[in-house]
Amino acid sequence: MIDEKTKEEYNIGDSETVSAQFAIALPIALGLLEALITVLLAIGEAIVIVGVTYIVASRVIEKINNSTYDYYMAIIRNNNVYIGPAIDYETAYNRVSLFEGDVFCRTETKAKTLALNVAYSKRGTIIGPERHKDYANYYPHYHVKDAYGYKLASHIFFPY
Repeated sequence: MIDEKTKEEYNIGDSETVSAQFAIALPIALGLLEALITVLLAIGEAIVIVGVTYIVASRVIEKINNSTYDYYMAIIRNNNVYIGPAIDYETAYNRVSLFEGDVFCRTETKAKTLALNVAYSKRGTIIGPERHKDYANYYPHYHVKDAYGYKLASHIFFPY
């Protein structure tokens, strides 16, 4: 790997050790990532909220489809779904259950299972999948309705 700024060369080993050392090499590539985020911020395809960067879903959906992570923080702004960092199941569950925010799931099955589990804990039901035609950049999603018929505000999105 070559640092573009200093032209310094970093050897990350043979093919058997590359994956183990990649995490160490990652900060070297961080400058490239920061440049990309800066461009996306400038064109309105990324936003930062409370120190968390979210990128418009259409820019990262292919990476999510091929990812090993199942759940991501999500937020709706300007009629767009933005996707943030990967989170674990417990965090995704709490975001929905405790009205803390939206979640984007890698598959519809993951989204429906999350919705059903939250609904079960609330003795409620799920709504969906919904896709609002008024918003071209909305993704299909589920909502949870509690035992009193109150629809929780959180969306549980998944790819088309």
